[in-house]
Amino acid sequence: MTQEPGADVHPLDRHRDPFRVDLVRGLAAQVAARYGGDLTRMRRANGYSNATWVGDGIAVRIAHTPADMAREAALVRALPREAGHPEILGQGTAEGHGWIVTAEVRGQNLHEAWPTLTPAEQRQAIRQLWARTLTVHDASPSLRTYVAAHGGFVPATSGDATAAAGRAEAALGLTSAQRSRLHDVLGGYFRAAPLVERTVNHGDLALMNAVWDGEVVALLDFEYAVLGPAEIDLCRLVCEARVSEEGHHVDSEAGAAAVEIAARHMDPVRGRALLHGAAVLDQLRDLDIWLTLDPAEERREDWRPSRLLTGLLDTEGGCLAPLLG
Repeated sequence: MTQEPGADVHPLDRHRDPFRVDLVRGLAAQVAARYGGDLTRMRRANGYSNATWVGDGIAVRIAHTPADMAREAALVRALPREAGHPEILGQGTAEGHGWIVTAEVRGQNLHEAWPTLTPAEQRQAIRQLWARTLTVHDASPSLRTYVAAHGGFVPATSGDATAAAGRAEAALGLTSAQRSRLHDVLGGYFRAAPLVERTVNHGDLALMNAVWDGEVVALLDFEYAVLGPAEIDLCRLVCEARVSEEGHHVDSEAGAAAVEIAARHMDPVRGRALLHGAAVLDQLRDLDIWLTLDPAEERREDWRPSRLLTGLLDTEGGCLAPLLG
């Protein structure tokens, strides 16, 4: 059961079971109170898989469904200080729902701040976001025990990827050329991935997972941290900088900076296959999420992940075109 949007329904919850929404909010209120917070005074932050409230000096993040956050908390505690992740004040479970409480970080969610930034500030933000991410990559030898080789948009097997591809083909009515390209790209990724160094990736390197206060001051939410090619994070960086909220290509100084970073850090031999494959896997995961919601007000081909996926399957490579030529 999902609820209809209304004045008292947060946009992030409009497709969720209202009883579970109330449960999670109640659990979050209990957790916040234990750390001196009052959820009624705290603001809801961005994020889909978890619900997050910020204010009263703390941030409370709690899983929408029963899940354990202990592994993520252990990883965060081991991160280099330069990553900028807020201090963890507590971690646990409430009725099976994992939660993490951190210190509140002064600033604004980078995704929310993005439209207000000048082109030069956006370029600076992309470079700083990558610089903080790179400190995590560089610390991989000491962090790899905390993360798995799959998770987030990186499936456990090529068979799982093929199944996701099949769902996309059926949902979007892909042409034979697009289907062939899709399987070629996925095959290229899974052939190349075992042949390169494995790095601890953030796994969800999005603007909404950073805090801006005149500069990028924090990197957040390592829920989907994954051990694999650095191209997992690089493809997200490029997409975030070169694609609009609606899924259209944007020419910008930030996009040019992201392309420059990706060109410098991707594997010189297998980087194109890895970058392309990781980007396609990212959109297959997002498309699966959208299919569970299936917003009736939009045609499926107009969904953001649909636009990005079909762009990645064209001859130039969509948002990755400057890096695939």
